[in-house]
Amino acid sequence: MTAPVILGLRPHPAEGDVEVLTAAGELDHSNAERLRGDFLRLLETHAPRALVLDLSGLTFCDSSGVRVLLAMRTRVQEAGGVLALAGLNRRLVRIFETTGLMHAFLVHETADEAARAVRSSSRHPGP
Repeated sequence: MTAPVILGLRPHPAEGDVEVLTAAGELDHSNAERLRGDFLRLLETHAPRALVLDLSGLTFCDSSGVRVLLAMRTRVQEAGGVLALAGLNRRLVRIFETTGLMHAFLVHETADEAARAVRSSSRHPGP
């Protein structure tokens, strides 16, 4: 069994109204639902309108993990927020490009870039 993915919350001083979550470890069928639960509990106590999920510490992600990432995006959008992903490794980029998920997420190379993008998006919501 794979160890749980560590989900952390870190302040992003340059973009005060943006929360940056970090995920580290291997995300697969054995721990994907736990990550989803951790994320939902975090949203119960902390509901930012602009959220970045920094995946630079994620070393592996299977289809179960991708499904949880999609569920996280849906949950944030339902709450009127914006979610961006940052720091995808080459394998994740390939999965996202192959499946068309690059268009389902706001994806940026770094958490700083993503924070600036979601901050701007949350200030100017679409119609």
